[in-house]
Order: sequence, then C-alpha cells, then structure tokens
Amino acid sequence: MILLGLLCAAAFSCKESVGSFVFEARIVDGQNGNPVAGTDATALRIGIQEGELPAQEYAYPITDGDFQALLEFDLFTRPTRIRVEMTGETTELVSASPTFIPTASAGLLRVVAAAPSSCERVTFNLLEAPRAFFAMVRSGTFALVAGGTGPSDEQLEFFDLLEWESRLFVEDFSVSELGATRAVSIDEAEILVVSDNTSPFIFNMLDPDRRIAPVFLHNGAGPRSALVSVPGVGAMVIGGELGGEGQSGVSLVAPGGDVTPLELSTPRSGPAATALGADVLVVGGNAEGDAELLLDGSPTGQPIAGFMDGVREGGLLVGDGDSRALLLGGVGAGDAVRQDSVRFDACPSPCASSAGPQWTTARLGVLLPANSALLVGGESSSMVEEVRWTDGSVEIQPILQMQFPRAGAGGLALESGAFIVAGGDDGVSIRDDFEFCVPSALQPL
Repeated sequence: MILLGLLCAAAFSCKESVGSFVFEARIVDGQNGNPVAGTDATALRIGIQEGELPAQEYAYPITDGDFQALLEFDLFTRPTRIRVEMTGETTELVSASPTFIPTASAGLLRVVAAAPSSCERVTFNLLEAPRAFFAMVRSGTFALVAGGTGPSDEQLEFFDLLEWESRLFVEDFSVSELGATRAVSIDEAEILVVSDNTSPFIFNMLDPDRRIAPVFLHNGAGPRSALVSVPGVGAMVIGGELGGEGQSGVSLVAPGGDVTPLELSTPRSGPAATALGADVLVVGGNAEGDAELLLDGSPTGQPIAGFMDGVREGGLLVGDGDSRALLLGGVGAGDAVRQDSVRFDACPSPCASSAGPQWTTARLGVLLPANSALLVGGESSSMVEEVRWTDGSVEIQPILQMQFPRAGAGGLALESGAFIVAGGDDGVSIRDDFEFCVPSALQPL
C-alpha cells in the first residue's frame, strides 16, 4: 500500500484479545510529499519498541523513491515508539514519532523526515493564527496552543502530534484576547494557563465538560511570576508583582485545581525557576539576584547562602531535572544582555553555585521547551543550542540552525531528541508555520 509515494502500513496481531486492524503511518517531507523522491535512497529502516518488549528493527528496500512496509506488532495497547531512517550513498533522512498507544489513536501516524542536524519547514499544516510569545504545552499526543495572537477567535487551538494537524476546538470558548501567554502542565490532562490580559485558568485537554476552569492564585500572580511544572506534584506559580512591588507568594496547583499557598523567603518579580525532582530552584527577581529552594513539603523557601548574581531580567534557568541547573542570559543593570552564566550543583544540598560557561550567543526571546535543555531561536536568531552536562562540566553547544529566526516561538521536545518549533517573530512578521528538527542522532529505542 503506497500513499503520497511513501507509506508504511502496519498490520497488528491479536495477542491481547483485540481485533486486528491496519495502522497507517505516512513518512513525508514538509510539503506532505515523498521525502526520498529524486534521491539516491535505497534503504528504509524502522525501529519499534512496544512497552517493555525489546526494540525491534526492520529493513525494506527503496526503489525509485517507492517502498512498501508491513509490520506486525505484538502489544499494540502499550506505549509505542517508532524511529525511521532512510539512507543512500548521499541521502540520510530520519524521523521519530512521539510515544503513543496505537489502539488509543485514530489509526493514522504522520512523521516528518529531516536530515540530521537540520530542520524541515512544514507547510502542509499551519497554526490557526500567527503567534509569538504564546503557550504550547504537550498533553499526551496533543498540545494546547494558547494566546500570543491579536484580537481574534483563534485564541485556543490544539496540535495533534500523531496526525501533524493543528485545528480549533469544536467548543466555542468565547475567550477574549489573551496576549502574551505562558502555560505549564499540572498533569497529563490539566494545563495551567497564565496570560497578560486575562485571569489564570486551568484547561482540561481530556474532559470537554470541564475545558476551562478559573483558578485563584496568590496576590500578584501573573505575567511577572515564574511558572514551573513539578512532575507528580502539579504546577507552581512563583512570586509576581502587585502595584509595582515584588511579591513573595507561591501557589502550588495540584491536579483537580486545589491550590496550596506557599511563601518565598523574599519578594520576587520576574524570577526564573526550574524543578529539580520534587524541589524547585528559584533565582533572581530582585536587585540582589539571590536564590532559594522550595523544598518538597516545606511551606517556605530556603535561601541559598553566599549567592548574589545581581539584576538578570528575563534570564533562563535550565535544569537537568535532578540536581543541577544553569542560569544564563537576561538583561543586566546596564541594559546589556548578559553572557555570563551561573551553575548550581548538588541541589538541594548543598546546591553550590559557581561560574558557568560564557554564552557567547546570548539573546532574548529564546524558547526553552519543557523537558529539554534546548535554547531555541531568539531575537534575530535561527540558532538552536543545548545545555549539556558531562561528568563535572557543563557546556552550551550549538546543534543546528532553523530555517528562520524565531523569537517567542512555541515548541515541543519528543522522547527521541527530535523537536517541533512553531510560530515566533522572525524580525519582519509573526509566523504561523512549523519546523521539525532533528539533532545529529536520535535517541536509541
């Protein structure tokens, strides 16, 4: 079976008392066409891992850009990963799907192929409206896209990662202009949304009867607060500003919308934060530029002794999700973008700070996708870098260039290491297109 010149069709066996069916997987380029048409590609390799079963790899010939692949799955009710590679003497294209459960999908998987260390611009699917400085948060195999547009009816849409399609929800939310918007996951179903122009709310991706619910946070919570998702715990809204003054309130929003008030050790307006396990590191947002830890189960923040970074407005805090973080970028007291960085190690104790590497390409408007250490785009920049920890060192490594500059873009990181970038300001206009990007190598299954 061949569609668009290149199609992978998968027939599933019945080993878990589920009727067999055909799952259609299309491998396409950014125009929804055949990525190897006119190339010298001769081999297709597909890797599949189902649940905890060992990964399997299958090989198929490509002849004049055409091939047919029939795959038999064993456990098609389990989380599944697929990796694709197409090669020839001068051709190498790779792709990977997000983790998905075949029986919970609509039966169609579309993956975009790109050369290693490159991005493929996607034109067959566009955002419903041009967006910059908007929220894009993954929920299973979908993503909520919110705000960042001007006055329009397209304030909220969703992106289907399996079908590679963006569209509006069927419900009419009558949401007013959100403006600049940020959002973080509370759990897989619920997403906390904070925007410049409206009150915070919780968006439920799975329950259409409870799509939008207001949430009441501490005084000053809003555009000047830090937002962070704490896996297995919920979402935190940290600090903020009221009447021009920094605030010390923290709101921990649990699944279901329950809010627990916490307190910083000092007021902060515009801090940076990252989750390290169940603890949260908070830096800056005051003239001193000091830091503290919101420890799991503690009602108040614990200051980190001996750390004073000064003003770093709009800095990024990149964590490894465990015990290390790197603070970089932002604007200093002299209105210049800071190229110095600060590393934090062995958190929560002692959470020692020391000088980090220079960020020679420091810029503003950079995207830091959730669950990644990627630094994507920024003002007048198409660069993508990655913060990498190796043993006792940390580096900021360039990994590829996007096809367009994108400041204030949205994006999603996949388990394979591939990532999707959407929208952003290219310096001339606000964009509504996507790029699918792959590093030099994808993570093995």
